[in-house]
Amino acid sequence: MRNFAARLALLFCLAVPIAGQGAGQTEEWKRYSNADGNFSVLFPVEPTDTLNGEQGEVRSHTLLALVRPNAYTVVYTTMTREQTVDEATYEVFKDAVFKELPKCSVVTVGAVSPAISGYIGHWYRLSCDMGNSTLTMTGNLYWGRHYAYAVMAMFATSPDPPTVKKFTDSFSVTDTSK
Repeated sequence: MRNFAARLALLFCLAVPIAGQGAGQTEEWKRYSNADGNFSVLFPVEPTDTLNGEQGEVRSHTLLALVRPNAYTVVYTTMTREQTVDEATYEVFKDAVFKELPKCSVVTVGAVSPAISGYIGHWYRLSCDMGNSTLTMTGNLYWGRHYAYAVMAMFATSPDPPTVKKFTDSFSVTDTSK
Protein backbone atom coordinates (compact mmCIF):
# COMPACT_ATOMS: atom_id res chain seq x y z
CA MET A 1 0.00 0.00 0.00
CA ARG A 2 3.05 2.25 -0.07
CA ASN A 3 2.06 3.94 -3.31
CA PHE A 4 -1.55 4.22 -2.14
CA ALA A 5 -0.53 7.40 -0.31
CA ALA A 6 1.13 8.77 -3.43
CA ARG A 7 -1.98 8.01 -5.49
CA LEU A 8 -4.26 9.72 -2.98
CA ALA A 9 -1.87 12.65 -2.66
CA LEU A 10 -2.15 13.05 -6.43
CA LEU A 11 -5.91 12.80 -6.06
CA PHE A 12 -5.86 15.55 -3.45
CA CYS A 13 -3.63 17.73 -5.63
CA LEU A 14 -6.02 17.31 -8.51
CA ALA A 15 -9.10 17.87 -6.38
CA VAL A 16 -7.99 21.01 -4.54
CA PRO A 17 -7.62 23.30 -7.59
CA ILE A 18 -10.99 22.19 -8.92
CA ALA A 19 -12.87 22.30 -5.63
CA GLY A 20 -14.61 25.55 -6.50
CA GLN A 21 -15.32 24.71 -10.11
CA GLY A 22 -18.72 23.43 -11.12
CA ALA A 23 -17.98 21.44 -14.23
CA GLY A 24 -20.81 19.09 -15.14
CA GLN A 25 -21.01 15.37 -14.61
CA THR A 26 -21.65 13.03 -17.46
CA GLU A 27 -24.82 10.95 -17.40
CA GLU A 28 -23.16 8.19 -19.43
CA TRP A 29 -21.80 6.02 -16.64
CA LYS A 30 -20.41 2.68 -17.76
CA ARG A 31 -19.95 -0.62 -15.95
CA TYR A 32 -16.24 -1.26 -15.49
CA SER A 33 -15.24 -4.89 -14.88
CA ASN A 34 -11.84 -5.87 -13.55
CA ALA A 35 -11.02 -9.60 -13.77
CA ASP A 36 -7.76 -9.31 -11.79
CA GLY A 37 -9.51 -7.43 -8.99
CA ASN A 38 -12.62 -9.65 -9.14
CA PHE A 39 -15.09 -6.73 -9.16
CA SER A 40 -17.23 -4.42 -11.21
CA VAL A 41 -18.39 -0.85 -10.58
CA LEU A 42 -19.96 2.05 -12.46
CA PHE A 43 -17.50 4.80 -13.41
CA PRO A 44 -18.42 8.13 -15.05
CA VAL A 45 -15.37 7.88 -17.36
CA GLU A 46 -12.74 5.24 -18.09
CA PRO A 47 -10.52 5.10 -14.99
CA THR A 48 -6.74 5.16 -14.97
CA ASP A 49 -5.23 1.99 -13.50
CA THR A 50 -1.98 2.32 -11.56
CA LEU A 51 -0.03 -0.51 -9.97
CA ASN A 52 0.67 0.64 -6.39
CA GLY A 53 3.06 -2.15 -5.60
CA GLU A 54 3.74 -5.83 -5.58
CA GLN A 55 5.27 -7.63 -2.63
CA GLY A 56 5.45 -11.39 -2.97
CA GLU A 57 1.90 -12.69 -3.04
CA VAL A 58 0.27 -9.26 -2.56
CA ARG A 59 -0.49 -6.81 -5.38
CA SER A 60 -2.35 -3.49 -5.19
CA HIS A 61 -3.88 -1.21 -7.83
CA THR A 62 -5.60 2.16 -7.80
CA LEU A 63 -8.32 2.95 -10.31
CA LEU A 64 -9.12 6.64 -10.52
CA ALA A 65 -11.81 8.52 -12.46
CA LEU A 66 -11.77 12.29 -12.15
CA VAL A 67 -14.85 14.18 -13.30
CA ARG A 68 -14.69 17.69 -11.97
CA PRO A 69 -15.41 18.51 -9.24
CA ASN A 70 -15.55 14.88 -8.00
CA ALA A 71 -13.10 11.99 -7.92
CA TYR A 72 -13.99 8.29 -7.78
CA THR A 73 -11.50 5.60 -6.84
CA VAL A 74 -11.27 1.88 -6.20
CA VAL A 75 -8.08 0.70 -4.55
CA TYR A 76 -7.91 -3.07 -4.62
CA THR A 77 -5.44 -5.54 -3.24
CA THR A 78 -5.13 -9.17 -4.31
CA MET A 79 -3.63 -11.72 -1.92
CA THR A 80 -2.64 -15.20 -3.10
CA ARG A 81 -2.65 -16.70 0.39
CA GLU A 82 -6.08 -16.97 2.01
CA GLN A 83 -6.66 -14.40 4.76
CA THR A 84 -8.73 -14.66 7.92
CA VAL A 85 -11.97 -12.72 7.60
CA ASP A 86 -12.89 -11.39 11.02
CA GLU A 87 -13.15 -8.02 12.76
CA ALA A 88 -9.56 -8.20 14.06
CA THR A 89 -8.00 -8.58 10.60
CA TYR A 90 -10.45 -6.05 9.18
CA GLU A 91 -9.24 -3.54 11.80
CA VAL A 92 -5.61 -4.10 10.75
CA PHE A 93 -6.61 -3.47 7.11
CA LYS A 94 -8.68 -0.38 8.01
CA ASP A 95 -5.89 1.08 10.13
CA ALA A 96 -3.40 0.57 7.26
CA VAL A 97 -5.74 2.36 4.83
CA PHE A 98 -6.35 5.31 7.15
CA LYS A 99 -2.65 5.57 8.01
CA GLU A 100 -2.16 6.41 4.32
CA LEU A 101 -4.57 9.36 4.73
CA PRO A 102 -2.89 11.49 7.42
CA LYS A 103 -4.80 14.66 6.46
CA CYS A 104 -8.14 12.90 6.88
CA SER A 105 -10.13 12.12 10.00
CA VAL A 106 -13.09 9.79 10.33
CA VAL A 107 -16.31 11.72 10.93
CA THR A 108 -18.87 8.90 10.68
CA VAL A 109 -18.83 5.09 10.51
CA GLY A 110 -21.87 3.20 9.28
CA ALA A 111 -23.19 0.01 7.78
CA VAL A 112 -21.66 -0.90 4.45
CA SER A 113 -23.89 -0.67 1.39
CA PRO A 114 -23.92 -2.85 -0.53
CA ALA A 115 -23.02 -5.70 1.84
CA ILE A 116 -21.05 -8.47 0.13
CA SER A 117 -21.23 -12.11 1.17
CA GLY A 118 -17.92 -13.37 2.59
CA TYR A 119 -16.57 -9.85 3.23
CA ILE A 120 -16.44 -7.61 6.26
CA GLY A 121 -17.10 -3.99 5.37
CA HIS A 122 -17.97 -0.60 6.77
CA TRP A 123 -18.99 2.76 5.31
CA TYR A 124 -16.97 5.86 6.24
CA ARG A 125 -17.20 9.63 5.93
CA LEU A 126 -13.87 11.38 6.25
CA SER A 127 -13.01 15.05 6.46
CA CYS A 128 -9.72 15.88 4.77
CA ASP A 129 -7.97 19.12 5.70
CA MET A 130 -6.11 20.29 2.62
CA GLY A 131 -4.91 23.56 4.13
CA ASN A 132 -6.84 26.00 1.97
CA SER A 133 -9.96 23.81 1.78
CA THR A 134 -11.68 20.84 3.33
CA LEU A 135 -12.68 17.90 1.16
CA THR A 136 -15.07 15.09 2.02
CA MET A 137 -14.33 11.47 1.22
CA THR A 138 -17.03 8.82 1.57
CA GLY A 139 -17.20 5.18 0.71
CA ASN A 140 -16.72 1.59 1.75
CA LEU A 141 -13.86 -0.61 2.84
CA TYR A 142 -14.17 -4.37 2.28
CA TRP A 143 -11.94 -7.21 3.55
CA GLY A 144 -12.17 -10.75 2.16
CA ARG A 145 -10.15 -13.96 1.90
CA HIS A 146 -8.20 -12.97 -1.23
CA TYR A 147 -9.25 -9.39 -1.95
CA ALA A 148 -9.48 -6.07 -0.12
CA TYR A 149 -11.15 -2.94 -1.50
CA ALA A 150 -11.44 0.77 -0.77
CA VAL A 151 -14.33 2.18 -2.83
CA MET A 152 -14.25 5.93 -2.21
CA ALA A 153 -15.44 9.21 -3.71
CA MET A 154 -14.03 12.65 -2.93
CA PHE A 155 -15.81 15.97 -3.31
CA ALA A 156 -15.86 19.52 -1.98
CA THR A 157 -19.57 20.24 -2.06
CA SER A 158 -22.23 19.70 0.56
CA PRO A 159 -24.56 17.85 0.56
CA ASP A 160 -23.13 14.72 -1.06
CA PRO A 161 -23.50 14.72 -4.83
CA PRO A 162 -25.99 12.01 -5.91
CA THR A 163 -23.30 10.48 -8.10
CA VAL A 164 -21.37 9.39 -4.99
CA LYS A 165 -24.07 6.94 -3.92
CA LYS A 166 -24.51 5.83 -7.53
CA PHE A 167 -20.80 4.96 -7.61
CA THR A 168 -20.48 3.25 -4.21
CA ASP A 169 -23.78 1.35 -4.49
CA SER A 170 -22.79 -0.02 -7.91
CA PHE A 171 -19.74 -1.88 -6.56
CA SER A 172 -19.95 -5.68 -6.65
CA VAL A 173 -17.56 -8.59 -6.27
CA THR A 174 -17.69 -10.81 -9.35
CA ASP A 175 -17.05 -14.16 -7.62
CA THR A 176 -17.64 -14.14 -3.84
CA SER A 177 -16.33 -17.72 -3.54
CA LYS A 178 -12.78 -16.45 -4.12
